[in-house]
Amino acid sequence: MISIIHHRGPDQGGLYTDEQISLGHRRLSIIDLSKAGNQPMSNEDGSVVLIFNGEIYNFKELRRELEQLHHRFSSDTDTEVLIHGYEQWGKDVIKKLNGMFAFCLYDLNKKKLLLARDRMGIKPLYYYFNQDQFIFASEIKPILLAEIPRQPDLAAAYSYLNLRYIPGEKTLFKGIKKLLPGHLLIYDLKTRELSSDQYWDVPLPNLSNHSLGTAANNVKELLFDSIKRRLVADVPVGVYLSGGIDSATITALASQIKGEQESIKTFSVGFNHSEEVDELDQARKIAAHFNTDHHEITVDEEISDILPKLIWHLDMPHGDPVIIPQFKLSQLASQKVKVVLSGEGADELFAGYVQYKNFILAQKTRLIPSAITSPLAQTVPVKVFDKFFSYPSSMGEKGKEKVLDFINNLNNKEQSYQDLTSITSQKDRSYLFTENFKKFSPKQISKFQSERKPLLNQLLYHDIKKWLPNYVLFINDRMTMANSIEGRVPFLDHRLVEYSTTLPAKYKLGSTTKLVLRKAAKDLIPNPQTKKHAFFMPLDHWYKEELKPLAEQFFTPKNVKKRGYFNHHSLKKIWDNYPSSKLLYGKQLFTLINFELWHRLFIDEETIPKDNTTKMWQLL
Repeated sequence: MISIIHHRGPDQGGLYTDEQISLGHRRLSIIDLSKAGNQPMSNEDGSVVLIFNGEIYNFKELRRELEQLHHRFSSDTDTEVLIHGYEQWGKDVIKKLNGMFAFCLYDLNKKKLLLARDRMGIKPLYYYFNQDQFIFASEIKPILLAEIPRQPDLAAAYSYLNLRYIPGEKTLFKGIKKLLPGHLLIYDLKTRELSSDQYWDVPLPNLSNHSLGTAANNVKELLFDSIKRRLVADVPVGVYLSGGIDSATITALASQIKGEQESIKTFSVGFNHSEEVDELDQARKIAAHFNTDHHEITVDEEISDILPKLIWHLDMPHGDPVIIPQFKLSQLASQKVKVVLSGEGADELFAGYVQYKNFILAQKTRLIPSAITSPLAQTVPVKVFDKFFSYPSSMGEKGKEKVLDFINNLNNKEQSYQDLTSITSQKDRSYLFTENFKKFSPKQISKFQSERKPLLNQLLYHDIKKWLPNYVLFINDRMTMANSIEGRVPFLDHRLVEYSTTLPAKYKLGSTTKLVLRKAAKDLIPNPQTKKHAFFMPLDHWYKEELKPLAEQFFTPKNVKKRGYFNHHSLKKIWDNYPSSKLLYGKQLFTLINFELWHRLFIDEETIPKDNTTKMWQLL
């Protein structure tokens, strides 16, 4: 089980066993590289044993506090702080931690396990419990090696095929759950009972009366301190630089902290297919401005060579092609550093996504002409919708279908928002999915929290709880760990998250997106008001060269009928009609192919692959 996640910690492996439990760990050495930092780690008398993945950024302050309380340390690690913190404060130690973490702490005296996941869900933790067995791990593959039944969770599959991620506790494997962000588990070895508790949530909005200037300064100070803490390591640290405001601001502040004596290492990824929209040029300008030690990589290999490897590392399919450049970027960075900082989370804190503006505008239905909301809307040219929304014509006629779903459900905010952010329309789902598979569609969508006003705060909370951990951070963790480096996300320091909830909505989505962040970056980076284009993906090139041929080989009428998810004639329309709605059909096709790849790797085979070397031809 620990050998299959060797990539997460290639520096050392350790085991603890007694008559009731086995704990295994793989170490990626970041703080205190000596043997004193090896895990599993125990206290002086061996009554507390810990395995821990992540970093505690305030460990030095906590250590000083514990030393004043007469605790003695034998290493310089943050891991040992967690052990002594538990001795002193019990499970409340979790509330004192500033960091990203998934850990299991075994209290031998109480015969209990305490497991916890960080507030934002930066680090993953999966588990399986059936009264006889309690199994947990940072990835799903080790759990599968315990010979539990490998069956798809069809409700989770439905969510994935519609949203490209799986919200909540479910995974694509029946019986295997995620521990939710900000939650802990307690397993009692005597009674074999498992209980869960939430120790943190995003605070309810409590608006401050700060001016925009004061708010921007506070954001900058909090981000500065967050970055400073995340630069602490006994190994080289770098920054992912995309050219957008989020990563540029991190680069600026990291350069300030490091000073002239040490150049920050920055890493960027791009494609050779379209110089007009490639991000490399903007990233180069930022790197030159801050005189960073800059490195670039372009993705030019066949995606069929890389997809099986990525699905193996992900454990579950992911519908966003960004997994490909993210993997290549991590591969590049791993040659120079062991830790990277990146800009995930800024869009969810400060309203960076285009759908927020579209959704809030649409809720003011008086701004939408009746011609668009009437049955006649089916005949309205798709370009008309561009006057009211940001991108329908770029999605073709399929985009109009989705926008009509969105408008028709405006009275049901939750359904309407899902219509806006999913990759399938109501029409798609009615024709594409079999009647049996439709039974697994969610009976109801979780409601927005009405007490989080105004509407923008409800959308941000929804995305912080559902989209961020299961889509954005999932990619970040798996693609960095696949290359044995650690990804740190300064925007998701819980102090900055909590402060963001005190800001008026107009400071986030005002005259521009992320208004307060742009104000904070005004004197830090060149052109902070520049709008970043969406990250370019050569889907059209991939469709012609690889995705369409792969789909035709994977989705034969015989195989589709055997699976029972799709109607073949509707499935075939996706690649046959691709030119009419390239953006949406491309996303659907990529999502479907990765789902089938996952099925073949993890469900169909008698045993799961022990490493990432399976080739595409072996799966056809």
